[in-house]
Amino acid sequence: MISIPVSDTAHARLSNAARWLCILGYVILAIVFAWSALSGHRQAQAILADAVTVQVPVQLDHVEESRRKGRVSHTYHFRYQFAVDGVDRVGEFSTSEDNASPYLEDGAAVAVAYARTDPARFERLDRLQGQQSLGAVLGRLSMGVVMLGVLVFVVYLLLTRKLFVVRPSSITAAG
Repeated sequence: MISIPVSDTAHARLSNAARWLCILGYVILAIVFAWSALSGHRQAQAILADAVTVQVPVQLDHVEESRRKGRVSHTYHFRYQFAVDGVDRVGEFSTSEDNASPYLEDGAAVAVAYARTDPARFERLDRLQGQQSLGAVLGRLSMGVVMLGVLVFVVYLLLTRKLFVVRPSSITAAG
């Protein structure tokens, strides 16, 4: 890793700036995480409050292959379609290769819930049920925020201990 030697004073200033930058980044990302989790919870509550549940057939749309560090993984993208009051609704979801087998069987179907008052608001029922419980959402959110804190701390340490290092003082030998 690249190390940039700086003076003691410059290192203290950079450490202080890095600390505040990491704190600001952490707060902003934690707010975005919270907003996303709670909006998903609110959406699930709104749809499930007056939900109509239907079983709809699932079709494989395409398979995406990715290679990382010599490993190959596949992501399966599925589509489902249903009609409400003569209007077609199309939904999509993707899953890993390990979780795709139930959707690849002949006649595979997925339960979809939509709001009776606004059929344009729909989602897979299992996903909505996972977001319905505020306790579960807050549990996942708190784990995400803790992991984010660890990541921000590691970034701070990399900046202040590895990237910007204190220039070693030169010691002159008396002859």
